[in-house]
Amino acid sequence: MDKNTYGQLKNAIVSHYNGKTETLLKLSGGFQNDVFEFHDGQDTRILRVTSSTSRSKEAIQSELDFIENLSSNGIGVLIPIQSSQGNFIEEIYIQGGTFYLTSFSKAVGQLVDVSDPKDWNQGFFQYWGRTMGKMHFLTKLGNERFKAYNRPSWSGQDAETSLFLSTISEQASGAFEKIIKSIDALPRSQHSYGLIHNDFHQGNFFVHEGDMTIFDFDDCSFSWFAQDIAASYYHAVWQNSSFNPNFKNFPMEFIQSFLEGYCQENELKKEILEQVPLFLKLREFFLLNLFYKKWDTQNLLEWQSYTLKDLQFRIENEIPYTDVPFNSL
Repeated sequence: MDKNTYGQLKNAIVSHYNGKTETLLKLSGGFQNDVFEFHDGQDTRILRVTSSTSRSKEAIQSELDFIENLSSNGIGVLIPIQSSQGNFIEEIYIQGGTFYLTSFSKAVGQLVDVSDPKDWNQGFFQYWGRTMGKMHFLTKLGNERFKAYNRPSWSGQDAETSLFLSTISEQASGAFEKIIKSIDALPRSQHSYGLIHNDFHQGNFFVHEGDMTIFDFDDCSFSWFAQDIAASYYHAVWQNSSFNPNFKNFPMEFIQSFLEGYCQENELKKEILEQVPLFLKLREFFLLNLFYKKWDTQNLLEWQSYTLKDLQFRIENEIPYTDVPFNSL
């Protein structure tokens, strides 16, 4: 975002949100959005800026409707707030392009401390699973209404990832095609497929006094519930291996506690568990593509270089992410 665009954005937060321009702070920039923080009086707000080339206004509205539905049913989520004109989505024009602004109240709390057993423990994993189970149950409960939401649905047609993998190796490209075919063949039943968060890992929620506030629903889409479970498991195990390398039994202890919580809110069909390993492998393709885009591959840190090599090796050799037997849990 250049200086002129940044200046226009500052003007927009004044006119649409009564924000203070001097408080505008960029938090992150991604492929779909840029995310900022600003102050509205004494309150801290989050501002998301989305190009119309990335998301339609209707898709964003469906995301906000999903969030509102979850909130009204007791799920802790980041609440969208209205602009000074009373709109949840504001449309602005910058440098000849159309952008959509959405604002949220800032979540109370902080990221869970993976290194602190007072936070990172079986009770918390069960709570995490229970929260996801309730979200999936609500999707099933409001099945017909959710179907009307304008959100992406699973499509194995991922030409961009296929093209990227073809530049990595023939083995990586072939392994990806195999995974996509396996997922495409999965049944889409009401008990296993619906509107999911699609990125429900510990980097996308805050915890405070035992409560969880979930955010970053921008990737919410129609897919298999197993994909949500896989994302949580993948990132919990990955980060835990860095902070608690001696906790060798963590993968099994995490998923047992997580699923125990999940089953308190939603029926866990065996077919869902059998699907999880497919989505764990899919996550590796997603991350390899993401890291190659996001990282400066000419100036990698040691851990980044290791991560890319490890992901590529596991993908090319079709090594399962985990030895946890999901099909017999």
